[in-house]
Amino acid sequence: MTRVECLYRVSTKGQVDHDDIPMQRIECRKFAEQQGWNIIKELCEKGVSGFKISADDRDAIQELREDAMNQRFDVLLVFMFDRLGRRDDETPFVVEWFAKQGIRIFSVKEGEQKFESHTDSLINYIRYWQSEGESRKTSMRIKTRLDQMRGEGLYTGGTPRYGYRAVEKGRRNKKDKPVKDLEICPEEAAVVKEIFERTVYEGAGSFILATELSARGVRTHHGAQFNVSTINKILRDRQYLGYLITQDITSPHLPELQIIDEALFNAAQEITEQRKTQNAAWRNIPRQNCSGVLLGGNLYCAACGSRMTSSSPGEGAKRPYAEYICYMGANHRIACSGQKAYVAKRVDDLVLRVTGMLLNTIQDTPKDESIEKRVLAEVKDLERQLADTRKQADEAAKAQEALEMEVSRCLMGQSQFTAEMLSKLIEQAAQKHKALNHTAAELEQKLADQKKIADGVQTYYDRFLGWSMEFGMASLARKRIIIAQLFKRIELDRGYNLHFEVDWNYEQFIDSVNVKGKQGITAVGITLPPKVRPKAGKTAKASQTAKNGRKRKAEPISA
Repeated sequence: MTRVECLYRVSTKGQVDHDDIPMQRIECRKFAEQQGWNIIKELCEKGVSGFKISADDRDAIQELREDAMNQRFDVLLVFMFDRLGRRDDETPFVVEWFAKQGIRIFSVKEGEQKFESHTDSLINYIRYWQSEGESRKTSMRIKTRLDQMRGEGLYTGGTPRYGYRAVEKGRRNKKDKPVKDLEICPEEAAVVKEIFERTVYEGAGSFILATELSARGVRTHHGAQFNVSTINKILRDRQYLGYLITQDITSPHLPELQIIDEALFNAAQEITEQRKTQNAAWRNIPRQNCSGVLLGGNLYCAACGSRMTSSSPGEGAKRPYAEYICYMGANHRIACSGQKAYVAKRVDDLVLRVTGMLLNTIQDTPKDESIEKRVLAEVKDLERQLADTRKQADEAAKAQEALEMEVSRCLMGQSQFTAEMLSKLIEQAAQKHKALNHTAAELEQKLADQKKIADGVQTYYDRFLGWSMEFGMASLARKRIIIAQLFKRIELDRGYNLHFEVDWNYEQFIDSVNVKGKQGITAVGITLPPKVRPKAGKTAKASQTAKNGRKRKAEPISA
């Protein structure tokens, strides 16, 4: 009796729920009974796409191949041929392979697929070419509709991101079946907020956060422990701002799904971007925030320019205190004439004094003075320069046009210019016109950049003002992260002389602060009032003379 193996396949879960496989089984069994065949094996594939998944990755196809090579059956029976697959560059050859093994291929609806002539092979290919086309069109229609739904802010399925859960809220699809929507999960949202806040306010690293959350028994939606990758993925995800995001589709803002405010999110992006290995050369944020000292990432040796590291005393250490070390100089990696080690506490105390003085100045400064007089004035100046340059470019264009019109008169001998002179003048006018247009384009770009800066000034001003209010009572971890963002670079030299370079985003406010009575803020850094800055190398007598009224030049801060 003819031995038959059957393959049943459905590509979606919906077809499984609607009993498509039992329907295929009933029809195949009825067909085999009519032919007098004996079904010896039935293979089922549930939720397997014949278009997206290769035959090499389908267990059922591989099992059929093995049985065919071992001559365990005579006929391969399917409900329709597209149950074998829908790929025009693969499925026709899979079917032909079975035929070459001596297996007859039958479909309940389409009969037998033979390979007795060239026409049979062509029909076999055309069948799967058409099936793939149908799959592509179906896929395109479904994707378009799903994109439309996501663009409208509707949840379309999939595992919700951490911090959310899918629940039924009464929405129904076109088949009147209930569908789910997203809502914030309060317990998980608290964890998400903790991750963002500790990253921004304490500078906590992804490894520390993942370790602590796992130790507390916090798990992901898949029941796994948190790891560095999980933390970084959460920190980069804009959905926590209140958007549904899938690939290149972003929904309108959905306030009911917002967990993190934009200012906190942007601050987290600044920190995570600096901590990337490829950005090590310009980062000023410490990669770790658990060293017990104040500075990390933005402290440099003034003598050789290399980044300094910190060391904490271990058990039995010769020096029972933390130090800042010029690692490159101390290990003779480069020539360094500076001091190799500094007591961390002395450096930290000086930095705290400077930072406190700097932040206190902003509290008495009106917003208008900090923002309008500084940034908006630069915008107006660029607008004026651009208008003048455009006017000059127009005049140069008219002058060039007038000289070009003089050419015809020159040819008729009616011009006061010779041909050689006129050619030279036209070339000069064209070069001037081109140069002015180039200058105008540069000014347009500068103006656009300055306007962009002006739009972000309010954010930086509010952040700067907030720092000034919290700095005095902040923890060491919080102070460390504030200093790392405020100072782009701090240079440390012999005698504990410090030089500060303020990040430009905050320097614009400092320049507008009234620093009368203080030795102030310059283009290169900050110095403290003379009374707290004894000049390095001076004798006690010289210092006393200075105290009695002799004027001195501003010097870097020293201990």
